[in-house]
Formats: sequence, structure tokens, C-alpha cells
Amino acid sequence: MNINKKLYQFLFALITVISFSACASKKAVTTDTATYQPKNTQAAKIADALGSYTDWKQLRMSGKLHISSVPVTPSLKIYMKKGTDLTISASAIFVGEVFRVELNSDSLFIVNKLKKVYCKESGEKLKEIYPTVCEEIQSLLLGRMVVPCAGTLSEKNIDKVAIEMENDMRKVIPDLGKMPLDVALTYLIDNSGKIANLSVGNAGKSIFSIDYTWKGNGSVEMLSEFRKNNKTTKIEIDLDSPQWDGGPLSPFKLGSGYKRVGLKDFFKSI
Repeated sequence: MNINKKLYQFLFALITVISFSACASKKAVTTDTATYQPKNTQAAKIADALGSYTDWKQLRMSGKLHISSVPVTPSLKIYMKKGTDLTISASAIFVGEVFRVELNSDSLFIVNKLKKVYCKESGEKLKEIYPTVCEEIQSLLLGRMVVPCAGTLSEKNIDKVAIEMENDMRKVIPDLGKMPLDVALTYLIDNSGKIANLSVGNAGKSIFSIDYTWKGNGSVEMLSEFRKNNKTTKIEIDLDSPQWDGGPLSPFKLGSGYKRVGLKDFFKSI
């Protein structure tokens, strides 16, 4: 498997798994005279989702990660600068920070502090392989649908999705285009336009799915189950509402004793 395909797989996995952390504070987008009115007939089918996002420049979020097979409950801190910077930090009580992801225009940097290993890919390579990766992760963190490799779902790329009805919900199926991945990504949208479920599948079978429980204050709970070798692991993420205009996290210092590894070996470390 070449490095480009491996990096594609990592970035797609990062995007879909990070979508656990979808955290939206939805407010109607209004002008002096009217609410959002889509011009595209396809966009009109999900106008409540496309037209109800809070605009932002930078923000911070915090929350908790619960994994059934892990005895500790790490806390999460997230910082985003729109379109350019994303930092995700996980910390455990009595241990401190154990994992960090930093994505910006220069590089993708991920570190496992418990194993003292890290991986770094250049920003130019990321742009070549996946130019919209930062925007898409940020949008998913804000509960906004994305079209992989085409950015946040909007009227500009609405032709890249199929919209169907499933019971009383709308199903939105993005076209993955030329991505070298044999999977399908599907959103279920509730009557308020919020994501109720995100699912990744292959040949009609679910690989994993995430169920969302939205709260009135803009916070959200996500729950998923992973099955492997007849063993089920439950993963839950609870995130508080965004702190609009929140500042960056403290800089990460690599220190001595860390080993730089490739993506394959980094996957093995986690």
C-alpha cells in the first residue's frame, strides 16, 4: 500500500472518528427581512441544516471521552481557527496529557505521549492529497455535514450528494469521488436539521455508526459501538457548548526520548 493511500485512509478515519465530537450551537441565520432561502431545489430539502449555523472565527470546546474497555475517562480540549488550525488534546487524571493532534497549513502532527512516539506529515503533502481536510474536520466538530474532498456541504457542492427519505428522517449520501476507499458515508438528519446519525459502511454492511443526542444548550452526546473479534467496545463523547472566540491551547513541547515513526507504526501504538 503506497503512502498516499495510507494517508488518505488516516485522514478519512480522522475525519469520521472526529465526527464523534460534532458539537453544534445552531441559530437561525437571518437578515433584516428574511431567513435563509436556498436557491437550489436540492438544498431546499435540507435548508434547515444548511441555513442554521453560527458563524465563527475561532473557538474552544471541552468534554469527556468514555470507552468501555478503558478504566479512565480522559478529558478533551479542542481549539479551532476557521479553515487553518485545529488542536485536539486528551488528558487523563494523575497522568496529564496523553494524546495530541495538531493540524495546520504547515503540517499534521500527532503524538502518543504514553508510548513516546509521534508522526508528522508536511502541509504540502496534505494539500496535495486532501486539500479540504482542516475545513471538513472543523465542520464535523460543529455538527455540519461535509462532502469528503469537497468541503462543507453547501449550495456550491450540493450536486455531490443524494438526498432520500428514511422513515421520518432525511438521508444524505455524499459522493466520495476519487477517494481510494471502498466505503459509503451517510448522514441521517432529524426534523430540526441536526445530524441524528453518521454511518460508514461497506457493501451494505455497517463498519461503524454514531448516534447523536442533542441538548438545548448546544452540547451533545455521541455514542457508538465497535465490534471486532466478537468483542464490543462502546465509545461515548460528551462535549460542552463552544466557547466562541476562545484562545489556543498551550504549546506542546516534544522533549527528549520521543521517536518519530511512520503512519503504520503510529497506528500500532494506539
